[in-house]
Amino acid sequence: MKSTMNKALYNTTQKLLQKHRQGGRVKKSASVKKLYEEYHFGQFDLNKEWLTFSLENILALSKEIQDSTLSVDIRHDPYPNEADRIIIAEKYRNEKENSYPVSKDFILINCLSELRINKTLHTIVPITSLGIYIRADDIQSIEHKNIVLVENLAVMACLSALNLSSFTEDLTDTLWVYRGDIKQQQSTSTAYQFFRRFKSNQRICFSDVDPKGIEIAITSDADYWLTIENIEDFKNSINLLEGNEGECFKQGASIEFLRKEQVKHYAHYQNKPAWEPLLAVCLENNKTLKQEHVIAHQLPLALLKM
Repeated sequence: MKSTMNKALYNTTQKLLQKHRQGGRVKKSASVKKLYEEYHFGQFDLNKEWLTFSLENILALSKEIQDSTLSVDIRHDPYPNEADRIIIAEKYRNEKENSYPVSKDFILINCLSELRINKTLHTIVPITSLGIYIRADDIQSIEHKNIVLVENLAVMACLSALNLSSFTEDLTDTLWVYRGDIKQQQSTSTAYQFFRRFKSNQRICFSDVDPKGIEIAITSDADYWLTIENIEDFKNSINLLEGNEGECFKQGASIEFLRKEQVKHYAHYQNKPAWEPLLAVCLENNKTLKQEHVIAHQLPLALLKM
């Protein structure tokens, strides 16, 4: 059994995978050589100077690391080398030394009715709020049918304003989880790990209608993307004061990722992915639609199979 990947190799590999999300070709280096020899990652050319690797190699490496003692997704999550402050305080005067922010272990959740976790019912305070913070590892079971990963924090306080009228099934039976953001104290890694852990629940991602939002839905491992039901709402029905719509084309890395996903999806399923029409509108009109716009204009929502 190979040893746990160290932090230096993990960080170097993560940068490599984020630069070449669908596979690629890189020049030989000490870290690349170690990936090849210890993790059977990719294939060297005859001269042993260039390593070529595929998406399948990336997915296999990611799964191996997730199944190891690290239990993280190397494509997205930071290296989990820091300890809880309570553990640090057992031995050290400075409880902050080499510790992560207190909030790292916690995730923000909310629901529209009673909270049902660990086979126990909890009443949510009937006051508008973002929800409650809980320690993710304390949750062993979720008795809600659906788990929804939410991209934007503002949505967590506006769940009752979502237009769910088009659903034949009751989407109110849902645990809503905020994905976090890039700030260290609200790291996305804990929420993603929590979301991916409950495979027996129906997992849904609710994100912006833009290239990055679609990428989030795909890479979250969600079963469905919660998004607008009518594409015409995006094209014609919303009159917004002009803003900097150039942000759509600033999401170049996400656009490139989605182009490759389109090719892969068609090769596997012989049809176009369900999200493709919305991406086309984004690119043709250089427009994006944020979750806040969806709520403010009461746009009906639907589930797209990922």
